[in-house]
Amino acid sequence: MKFSSSQGELNKALLLAGKSLLTKPNLPVLANLLIKTGKGHIEILSTNLETATRVTLPCEVAVEGETTLNGKTLLEFVSQLPEGKVTLEKLGEEVLVSASGFKARLATIAAEEFPAIPLITKGTKLELSAADFARLVGRVAFSAATDEGRPVLTGVLAEFSKGHLKMVATDGYRLSFEQMDFEGGADVDMKLIVPARALIEVGKILSETEAEKFAIQVSENLTQMNFNCADVEFTSRLIEGEYPGWQRVIPGSFPTRVVVNKEELTKLVKVASIFARDAGSIVKVHVEPDAKAAGKGILKVEATASQVGSTDAQVEVTVTGPGGEIAFNYRYMLEALAVIGGEDVIFEMVESLNPGKISPTDEKDKFFHIVMPVRLQS
Repeated sequence: MKFSSSQGELNKALLLAGKSLLTKPNLPVLANLLIKTGKGHIEILSTNLETATRVTLPCEVAVEGETTLNGKTLLEFVSQLPEGKVTLEKLGEEVLVSASGFKARLATIAAEEFPAIPLITKGTKLELSAADFARLVGRVAFSAATDEGRPVLTGVLAEFSKGHLKMVATDGYRLSFEQMDFEGGADVDMKLIVPARALIEVGKILSETEAEKFAIQVSENLTQMNFNCADVEFTSRLIEGEYPGWQRVIPGSFPTRVVVNKEELTKLVKVASIFARDAGSIVKVHVEPDAKAAGKGILKVEATASQVGSTDAQVEVTVTGPGGEIAFNYRYMLEALAVIGGEDVIFEMVESLNPGKISPTDEKDKFFHIVMPVRLQS
């Protein structure tokens, strides 16, 4: 095996190919990248047995072959090389990596030990907007659980129906929802649970490749999903199981509705978090309509820590409804506010023991975030 590529292109390909790389695996070969040469190109692959990434890179191929190299070491070395040509040549049980004034010999593991990457040959294939999908993932996937105690909650529910894609994620304490439209899916009707970690990596790939469109393919038995963007393929297993009935946690109506400047609300919560960190991360949100001016009022954010002190700050807002007080984990509020666009946001509530809702003011934006309340000691 022998090939040459520009340092910049090779470094970019290695970064993308390493999305499924394990740095401390039980199986040593899973820390390696599989490099396969073909006519005028190479393929670089990584897998962690749950996801797999394949990158195709056009380059000068002198000798065809394949082997595996430690991904972290190869990427770190190539990233430090000067601009110009980089050559990789397999010499016995090592690969010589050389560039202008630099050389390294890297140990290999036989390509035969690398796990087979499953191919999806039959199933449903769709083309989506890369920017819209990356935005959707970024606004939903963060709400999925990280605890493997309930595997389905570590995934994102993806519902494809009549040209719409709805995504929902929840960890039991908060829930994010968004919908995007796409062309060519009028007859598609399927529900999938996609690992949130896989979707987050796909979002990064779409952002890094700057492609306008990308393709997804779901296997016929609904166990795997493939994302294909430019010269990058990302494959993930799907999570088996029944996603909980998420609609049941959302109140049918919210009597109190507040329109508040997003930056000002974010500032209030961040200030309160200084004290909330020593009090279970809890902040209280108090909404009080102005009795003398219809539609006006204040929103106050408070936090108290017995060993530190307390704080409260308020902002003038537009209010409809009776108002009230509710307590939240401040992190859930800040993470939701960070993904909402526009100057203002809508905050809605029922009462202290019912979930609150945060959403954009733009009616065309289908995103909303539900936060479960924290019961306060009386």
